[in-house]
Amino acid sequence: MHHWRMTEMEKLHIMEQLKAEDLCVKKARFYLNQTRDPAIQGLLQSCIDKGQRHISTLNNLLQDAGLSGLARH
Repeated sequence: MHHWRMTEMEKLHIMEQLKAEDLCVKKARFYLNQTRDPAIQGLLQSCIDKGQRHISTLNNLLQDAGLSGLARH
């Protein structure tokens, strides 16, 4: 696999975004476990799924640059 060069600033921004996405997923999971309303549960699950996709994409960017990202949950 060909690794491309990532600047320190790019890495910093991606790592910060990874942390933010991870926090959003954790919060949505917490609220999902607190509610009984199916509509709200569906919305929160959608947020969790989207956050997980974002985390995966950001981790892939780091991997493509030869770096490691956050562990998946």
